[in-house]
Parts: sequence; structure tokens; C-alpha cells
Amino acid sequence: MAPAPINPQDLRSFLSRFEAEHPGKVVHIKDEVDLDYDATAITFEYEKHGSPILIFENVKGSRFPVIMNLFGARDRFAAALGVTEDKLIDRWANNDVTPVAPKLVQTGPILDVVLKGADVDLNYLPIMRHFIQDGGSYLTNAMFIAKDPETGVRNASFHRLQRNGKNRFGTSLHSRRHLWNYARKASAMGLKELPVVIVAGCHPLIAIGSGLWKGPISTDEYEVAGGFLGQPLEIVNGVTGPIEIPAHAEIAIEGKLILDADEDEGPFGEFTGYASERSTRNAVEVTGILHRKDAFYHTVAPGISDEHTLLLGISQEARQLKSLRVQYPGVTAVHYPKSGTCLLHAYVSVKDPAPGEPSNIAAAAFGDNLSLKLVVVVDADVNVFDEEQVMWAVCTRFQADTDMDVIRNGMGAILDPSNRDGATAKLMIDATCKKRPYAARHTFPDAVREKARKLVLGRL
Repeated sequence: MAPAPINPQDLRSFLSRFEAEHPGKVVHIKDEVDLDYDATAITFEYEKHGSPILIFENVKGSRFPVIMNLFGARDRFAAALGVTEDKLIDRWANNDVTPVAPKLVQTGPILDVVLKGADVDLNYLPIMRHFIQDGGSYLTNAMFIAKDPETGVRNASFHRLQRNGKNRFGTSLHSRRHLWNYARKASAMGLKELPVVIVAGCHPLIAIGSGLWKGPISTDEYEVAGGFLGQPLEIVNGVTGPIEIPAHAEIAIEGKLILDADEDEGPFGEFTGYASERSTRNAVEVTGILHRKDAFYHTVAPGISDEHTLLLGISQEARQLKSLRVQYPGVTAVHYPKSGTCLLHAYVSVKDPAPGEPSNIAAAAFGDNLSLKLVVVVDADVNVFDEEQVMWAVCTRFQADTDMDVIRNGMGAILDPSNRDGATAKLMIDATCKKRPYAARHTFPDAVREKARKLVLGRL
């Protein structure tokens, strides 16, 4: 049988191509695993061994194979964008895509199976409990699609969903981003609900272009997804609601975001490594479940996992690199390290900074991302993706009495358990060389370094 043609808009095509090109980075687990806890615990163990994509083919009680850790390493983001890993952030930051309007089609694989009315039952999906401390079973790969209640512009964003019955989720809009603003706007207009579609499983470029890309609230993110894809995103009309759905998605859940709910939701194992009880206590009433006839259930490993944190960090790195370069063209790289949960700490490198410029860069970074608590600015000869080099720069180029500043009572991430009712302190560290010439770093001749590299590689 001839292999199925590659479709640039579906998840399975991406997986097939990635596995063919990187056979050791996709692991099929045929052992039976329990629905609750097992897959997440196994994913955390695999983080110690290269963090591959995991496909669980025999999950007890699940009619679908379960994919986890799709976004657990930078090489998957790079593969989706068609670049090498070292070019990932520059490529994403410089991806000034021309928005491409989506294409409405009459049908698509997402309409293979449609459950509505009395057939709607969230137990149909393998929604799992991930940690002992979780308040319930959670759908973690939940890309909400909603429309601005005034303009109709579509937004996509990720939010956690706790199953609270056959047709109800508890959710939190604690990110304070576009969907949160839509909800506030809708409430001010006297509305009690906001139609939504929740997509669980799509091509990474659709997630990157829609749910992870951070642009102006006036931008239709289906159009941005089309720009990333290089072709119109194919969408179908909703079955039980007015929100269009990516035609080649794996699973979609239609429903209504209930604006005045006071729904139990949480605790939930968040990116901070703690069980978070913070929640806006919204609810989603489910009206339809749609899926491909042979769907994958794609779930994200929550907590302080590689997948969860990279989904936060890589998009922030690219967006912030682009925004900082507008005023500070000498900025060469931005990195959100996992040690800072890929959201609360950032390392920035800059070429030949002027006196005081590192402090300005740090302040601009804080203003651009409210979640940041620490920004370390280093010279361009320091690799910000190597935390040992960053700490070496702090050790040898920084003096605590002159090279740091604190912003008190700034707005912070409400999921940070150390914050004070949403307020947090912010520390900026200037770990750049303050005098020229500075002590020289020790180096090798280029030819010698290359000779050594080849010798070692030849023996591995």
C-alpha cells in the first residue's frame, strides 16, 4: 500500500515525517498503562533520556491512542518551521508572516464522528488525572478558539480544563490575555456566555500560529496560522455553535464559556512545579464532541515538564527577541531557562552595550512580559542557552553593589506562589563587561578546536 500523502495541515503527517527523519525521537509504548498518572509519570522519566515524543497505544479505558510530549524538545518546533534547532528563535522572531485568510470548506476529517445532544459525554475522551494534588481529571491540551464579541476576530489560547461532569468543564483564564479580555467585554455587553471551540490535536504550525503566537488583540489568529502554514487554513463550520473549526484537527469540543459561573476548578499541577489553586472559576458547557474516525488524543504533560515549559518559553523567546530589537538592535539572543519555569526568568545577550543600556533592556523586558521576575543581561560572547555560561558571566562580570536593581511591587504572574496578591518584585542583573578592554577569555585556535571535535566524534 502506498503511504498516505503528507497533509501540511494535520498532526499525523507531521508525526510521520518527523519519525522518518528522527526515528529515535518517537517512542511507541505498547504496554498497557492506566489512564490516571501513568502516562505523565512515564513522560517525566523519559525527560531524563532525550525527552522523545511518546505514543501510548494501549491506555486502559481509552478508545484513542494518546500522544504526549509532542512539544518536549526544541527540535519539534524547529522541524515544524523547517529550520535547524540553532536557527529556531531567529526564524520564529523574524517570521513576519503575511496573514492568509482561512478557507471555509464543506467537510473535513474533524467531521468524521459528531456527538451532540444526549450523546455528549466527556467520559468518551481519555481525560486523565496527572498528579495526586489535582482537583480532578484535566484536559491539558485545550486550545480555545473564540471570537471577539464586538468585531468577530478569532483568537486562540491555551487554558486548563477540569472535567466536572458529562458536559461541563471548570476552567481558568488566569493568563489575563485575549480570551480574558473577550470575557470581560462580553460581560460588559450583558452577555452570559461566549461560544468557544476547544481543539485538542492539530499540526504544530497551527498551534504555533494560533495558540502560541502573541500578537495584537485585533489580529485574527486563523489568518496568522495560514501565514505560518504558507496556505489558507482549511476550516469547517461549527456543528452546534458559530465558531469555525480547523478541518484537519484530531478532536474538537464545542461549547459555551459561562461568564458568571463560580465553578470549582483546581488545584492543578502548574508550570511552577506547584499545585495551583488560583482560578478565575469559569466554566465551559459542552454542546458537541467531534473527532476524526482514527483520532489521536494529544495531551500535554502538565506541571514543570519539558513540554509544558517549552510551550511557554519558546514563544516568549521569539516574541521578546523581536520586540527588544526594535529599540535595542544590538540584542543577539533571548532565552527563558527551565530553571526559571520558562516564564519567570530571562537571559538576554547584547553586542557592545553602551553604559546603562543593559538596565534599559532589562526594564523593557519586564514591561513586555508581566510574568518576568529576573532578567540577566550578558555580552554577546556568552551563550544564553547555556546556563553555566550565564552564571559564569554573573560570577566574573557582576558586582552586587553596583550592577543590579530591583523594581518593587510590579505586576506579576498570579500562579507564582510567592507573589503578593498578583504583585511581585523584579530583579535586573547587568552581567556585562563594564570596562574595555576586559580580561581576555582563554581560547584555542579554530583549526585545533575543529581537529579535537572530529577526533572525539569519531570515537563516540
